[in-house]
Amino acid sequence: MLTSMTCPNSRPGRWPIDDMEREDDELAGFHALVRHLVIDGDQRAAAAGRRARRTRTQMAFTGQKG
Repeated sequence: MLTSMTCPNSRPGRWPIDDMEREDDELAGFHALVRHLVIDGDQRAAAAGRRARRTRTQMAFTGQKG
């Protein structure tokens, strides 16, 4: 326990910058996924004849009997 208090870098050979770079890579990957999903959704909407994006309310009622 004392070791972790005296040495904030508990993983030898790794520095905080390495962790930050990995988090940046994960964030960039997430943004790429979201961009892909938006493009895919826009293409599907165009194929269905919709020009504007659906609102949250419209999405909630899709597929429900009413």
